[in-house]
Amino acid sequence: MKLINLLILFIFTTFAQAQVVLVTNKKSEINYLSKDAVKYLYLAKVNVINDIKINPLLSDDENLHKRFVNEVIEKDIHQYSSYWARLVFTGRKAIPRRLNKEEIQGALKDLNTIIYI
Repeated sequence: MKLINLLILFIFTTFAQAQVVLVTNKKSEINYLSKDAVKYLYLAKVNVINDIKINPLLSDDENLHKRFVNEVIEKDIHQYSSYWARLVFTGRKAIPRRLNKEEIQGALKDLNTIIYI
């Protein structure tokens, strides 16, 4: 996958594991996002930061998704799933789509879309 064209926003290091990296299109207006901003985006509490509408996507890699939820969102996977179930059930939000590696590459052609890898 050609991630050379992607802008690496920030890196979270973990104990003896690979890093979780948030990426976007290199032409995106997004230069930096704090951990709290990412958390709020993935909890659908905000979708605009610094006047930029941001579209967060989810990976379909289960292990990576669990690590992202634990480390960045600071919830366990059951809490995160329950949170989204309530949002969907009440009709307030639709859960972000989960993408495989090939779909991620295509989705990142859109400006201001972010995903963790």
